[in-house]
Amino acid sequence: MQQTRRDQVATFLFFAFITVMLFSPVLENVPVLSSLNLDNMVTFLCLGAILLFQLKQPKAWMAQEYLILALLLIIICLGIFGNTVSGIHGTKFIILDMWSISKCFVAYFFGRLAFKPGFFSSQINRLVLYGKWVIGILFILLLMNLVYPIWPSTEIRMGIKTQYLIFPHATYLSATTFFCMLFLGLKNVRHNIPFLAMGSILIFFAARNKGLIFIAIYFFMLLFQHYAKTKSFKISYLILPVVTLVASFWEVIDTRLLSSTTSARSILYQAAFKIADMYAPFGAGFASFGSGSSVKNYSSLYDMLRFYDYYGFTRDNPQYLNDSYIAMFIAQFGYIGIACFAMILVIFLLMINRRSGRIQAFTLVLFLYAVTSLFTELYLTTNLGVITFFFIGIAFGDEGRRPDLRKEVLWKKPFH
Repeated sequence: MQQTRRDQVATFLFFAFITVMLFSPVLENVPVLSSLNLDNMVTFLCLGAILLFQLKQPKAWMAQEYLILALLLIIICLGIFGNTVSGIHGTKFIILDMWSISKCFVAYFFGRLAFKPGFFSSQINRLVLYGKWVIGILFILLLMNLVYPIWPSTEIRMGIKTQYLIFPHATYLSATTFFCMLFLGLKNVRHNIPFLAMGSILIFFAARNKGLIFIAIYFFMLLFQHYAKTKSFKISYLILPVVTLVASFWEVIDTRLLSSTTSARSILYQAAFKIADMYAPFGAGFASFGSGSSVKNYSSLYDMLRFYDYYGFTRDNPQYLNDSYIAMFIAQFGYIGIACFAMILVIFLLMINRRSGRIQAFTLVLFLYAVTSLFTELYLTTNLGVITFFFIGIAFGDEGRRPDLRKEVLWKKPFH
């Protein structure tokens, strides 16, 4: 009976975490909850839980996870050295920036350590049902809004009026729907085709290019699992599609991200490389460029780069200043920092490569979605980055792992 109660509590906390993370932008629109900053508050509680779990009953980590932590520590040190070199200070803003780049890793380790092996697999039926309910309710709200605009929108993308519904931005609607579609793919995909179709329609009306691209990738993964003789998807299979896509869309990538003098993100990237060169090899440090703290503090670098001449980059209207995670990383942590971050991403890819079946497809599509989002928004600092890495962590801790991905009790081994 005691074990049953623990399982019930774990299930409740699991779905409470998912719901709060997915709908925190909606909940924060409620006046009573607006000042709570829910995703930060919940993630901070997760950090406390990790410390308690490890003190009470330590769990071994994989060797790759120690390397991830070491690389994250190097990045934080680079940021602190960068602040010394650039002369940009403000303890509060520096600490907030440290937290913003760390909380997705906190969510990952919380998922890895807080739940027993096999818990994620035991929740798949509930996750499928959860996904159906969320997609079904959002689809009904979409139909209502198309007939009578309860949540009006003036934004036009891809020739249609963008739908936000209950969310403050279409990106959150698209991402929430996409997460729920991934849940449906964990079991009996053929039985969930109507809900997958409804989810696709929701993402279409959210008018996010990235969402539409990842629907295609997701269905490709499902077809691969169904027809391939092997149940394991090798990461090497991605090389040719990625090279082909980059070559096909290079002109668009170059215009929007690198060489344009009018595109907001292109201006961000050009400035990021200038700053990385100016403050090499450390970068300009925390709260200096592209982060939420740098906007609140309106970093002196923005004045130095004459950002006040551009719409959306001014002190009064800074809506485009924190529009790319990668641009922020290049400027704040320099080329060494971006190399460390690239190594972290490669380590995650290698760990995903050792999975198999639907768990592998689930984590791989989530990871690719997150990495792609880094170029267009501060994904990892938001509720979406937190829930992404939480799911990757809990999936890695599932008992369905392959035997060659063993845990290593490093602290019990001598260092010589």
